[in-house]
Amino acid sequence: MDEIEFRKRVYASPKELDRETLDATRDNPAYQKILEQTRALELELDSLVSGVAVPGGLKEKLLAIPDTANGSNKVSNIHSTRLSFFQYYALAACLLLALGVSFSLPFNSRLSSSDLAFGNDILAHLYEDSEEISEINSGLFDDIVTLPEANESMAKTGTQLASNESMHNVAIRSAKPCEILPSFESAHLLVEGNQGAVSIIVINNSPVSGEYAIGDGRFNGIVIPMGDGNMILIGEKNENLDRYKALFSESVERII
Repeated sequence: MDEIEFRKRVYASPKELDRETLDATRDNPAYQKILEQTRALELELDSLVSGVAVPGGLKEKLLAIPDTANGSNKVSNIHSTRLSFFQYYALAACLLLALGVSFSLPFNSRLSSSDLAFGNDILAHLYEDSEEISEINSGLFDDIVTLPEANESMAKTGTQLASNESMHNVAIRSAKPCEILPSFESAHLLVEGNQGAVSIIVINNSPVSGEYAIGDGRFNGIVIPMGDGNMILIGEKNENLDRYKALFSESVERII
């Protein structure tokens, strides 16, 4: 089973997998990680859903959305009928707002399912590094990473930070290779923002179709296509990312 088919089945029902998917997971560490991340995020979504009142008129709006799985338009009470993991991201923006977890997309967004899934992978990875992020936020982590050290961590992604005055004035607290998608190289940098740690992630997968926002109850971020890959900026909920977008869009360069 290839990765695309595996992700499709896991996102559809991470707790009720068929035998073929379970067999594929058993002997593949990368697939095991995808499943663990998906189940962890689904638990968080379940918690959010259970504590949110459904806005008036939401049910009627959802009734108008075709159910492509069985050709019907049947949607019962949103709290009594369990939504699959991927449906949280496939439903209308009004539903995403009701859940309190969203990719901050307009109702008529043309993002592909792969772009949405990519956003999920990024957020799941961020929670894997949440301990280090929390230490920076609380002032317990005061390491400084030099520009050459940061570039060494980024090397396999085919990117580096330019040696300019702006970058020399930035305190990089952490820089290390990371894994967001098993088939691609990525690196995760952390700097201090106004609200806490700000993540700068570069990955050499195919550029997304266009810049878009991601976020949940804690984080807000931006996915930005850049050259032959993507750059992601993520901070705490109220962090203004404009400064970091301008700085790193100018300072992250491809290695020729």
